[in-house]
Amino acid sequence: MPSKTSWINKEIIIQSLRNVGWVGIVYFVGLLFALPVNIIGQLSRDPQFYPVAIYENLFKVQYPFQMGLMLFIPVILSLFLFRYVHVKQSGDFMHSLPIRRGTLFFHYTWLGFALLIIPIVLNTIILITLYTVTDLQQYIDIKDILLWCRDMSIMSLLLFTFATFVAMITGLTAVQGALTYILLLLPAGIFMLISSSLNTLLFGFPEDYFFNVEIEKYSPLIKAVYLENALFTRTDIVLFAAITLIFYGLSYKLYDIRKAEFASQTIVYPFLRPVFQYGVALCFTLIGGSYFFALYQSQEWSWFGYFIGSFIGYYIGEMILQKNWRVFRHWKGYAGFAVSFALICFLIQTDLFQYEEKVPDVADVEKVHISQSYYSLVDNPDNLIKDPFMTDPKAIEAVINLHSEIIRKEELISSTDDRREQVFLYYKMKDGSKLVRNYSLHMDEVAAAYASLYEMKDFKENTEQIYSVNPKKIDRLTISPDMGMRESVEVTDPRQINEVLKILKEEIYSTTVEDRDRVNLCSVNFELSEDQWFQVEINPDYTAFEAWLKDNGYFDDVTTKDSDIDWMYVIDQERDGKQVLNSMEAEQEVLDLIRDNKGIKLDDPAEIGPLLKQLRYPQQANKYLVAIKYKMARQIEIRSLKADDAPSGIVEQLNNLH
Repeated sequence: MPSKTSWINKEIIIQSLRNVGWVGIVYFVGLLFALPVNIIGQLSRDPQFYPVAIYENLFKVQYPFQMGLMLFIPVILSLFLFRYVHVKQSGDFMHSLPIRRGTLFFHYTWLGFALLIIPIVLNTIILITLYTVTDLQQYIDIKDILLWCRDMSIMSLLLFTFATFVAMITGLTAVQGALTYILLLLPAGIFMLISSSLNTLLFGFPEDYFFNVEIEKYSPLIKAVYLENALFTRTDIVLFAAITLIFYGLSYKLYDIRKAEFASQTIVYPFLRPVFQYGVALCFTLIGGSYFFALYQSQEWSWFGYFIGSFIGYYIGEMILQKNWRVFRHWKGYAGFAVSFALICFLIQTDLFQYEEKVPDVADVEKVHISQSYYSLVDNPDNLIKDPFMTDPKAIEAVINLHSEIIRKEELISSTDDRREQVFLYYKMKDGSKLVRNYSLHMDEVAAAYASLYEMKDFKENTEQIYSVNPKKIDRLTISPDMGMRESVEVTDPRQINEVLKILKEEIYSTTVEDRDRVNLCSVNFELSEDQWFQVEINPDYTAFEAWLKDNGYFDDVTTKDSDIDWMYVIDQERDGKQVLNSMEAEQEVLDLIRDNKGIKLDDPAEIGPLLKQLRYPQQANKYLVAIKYKMARQIEIRSLKADDAPSGIVEQLNNLH
């Protein structure tokens, strides 16, 4: 009677455990010290003297150490388990055994899964035990432990499976390790480099938004790095599980058809070699263009960078594949790549798809956000504005009008040297799509359109945190001078806090675009009970708040008077002071101008007083610079003055200097 043969080969498992069992032990011990041992240490300390650093998101505990284990151990395990396919003698021996290739593959992969999952599960059991017998339940729930186990497991399996897939397409272990991380980051890297290039080719492309908000969608590795801030969603879990299954199936298929003579080849399958070579060329091309544009802010330099990068990248890829540096005679492939890339860039730059001209219709927009940065849309617990979108049709129309004006002024805006302000636009359309743009410009170029929006109540209520604060949560407010050396004043009386809140809400409604860069009378810092804060800058025309300061005896303490100032020195910026704002030694530049008699010195309080309320923050666009020396301070402050705000007597004296 024939004997039955078990599908499980114990000898292979035992031999493999001798070779790679230590990896599982390292994983277990590493996680043990990162979480259970660390938590025991935290709980054993006196919380009065040492704050307990245990969080609901367990990835925050020893986060760098946990990330190191999760990102490297699965790949290292795959490197050691499948090293035999990269060494011809070992591969020949293993494949000469009376075991089907599929069976061999399943033995090694499932052993790898076990060496990753068992340490995670054991640590999960230890954590649940600690939860039961210690005070750990005061800080976390059982659910938090299980979520940690889930996310750690899915990412470990994904990385191991992907590293195994890479092992099947290369014949070198070192290349397997490097290529695993390169390919995992490649979609995000390509996305980032393409975004950088599109920023140079398309007016209004929101590079920073895609870099910082969208990029994590393109790489599981980046998503894993953000586990400290946000655990995986159900969609992430389903997606990562699907990716794991797909690459497991591909690994099995490639292993089954892989030939022993492929060992020691960089890329073992001929059909993948062009993909590798042109992929390397594309990456280097985009890096070259982005680098030179960042360095010189010139499209001509970015084209130079594309050329240099494409040349280097193409021939590096060729050298790696050929294992020889004598590859420069293969020029036809490079010429085809260079022409194709140039043609694509040309089509993008001609705005074939009307990207630059696209402005939505009011009827199609559900809501819109406008600010100086995408950051207002990020889930930021310190931001009191929970919904930064405007839904009022009039506000939406005002944003669209501003957007249209920016596009009409593209040529003027693109040639502006002084690009200090960002305009970030995010439209959420009624059909569920979105339209995102970002522009760098000087607001004077679109002043009328921006004023129509800026002076709307809806705009201010969606951009100023004071309209979203709960008055009961304000602990105190601090009033600080904006100029000079006076001390701040603290207000803790709830009645006074409510009065300030009410007055400032009305004052902000009256603020105009012209007031934006005026030097503040002072600033009010609101401190909330939840370690949050926000600041309101006090315009010199806030008469109601100024009256409140006087009525409560704070005005003299927090505002700068003409009697505080030793002297002012007014300089024609366009003629003599352009270098001041760009200098690292602005004070010395001013002193040199005073020595050379390039301006007008004012030391009479009667002349200084009227000028105080007209001062603006330093800008290249303003005609005059004003240097201020206080009686109680050695340093000099730099402010500016618009041509229309300068007293006629000062203008006349400055004109007579030359």
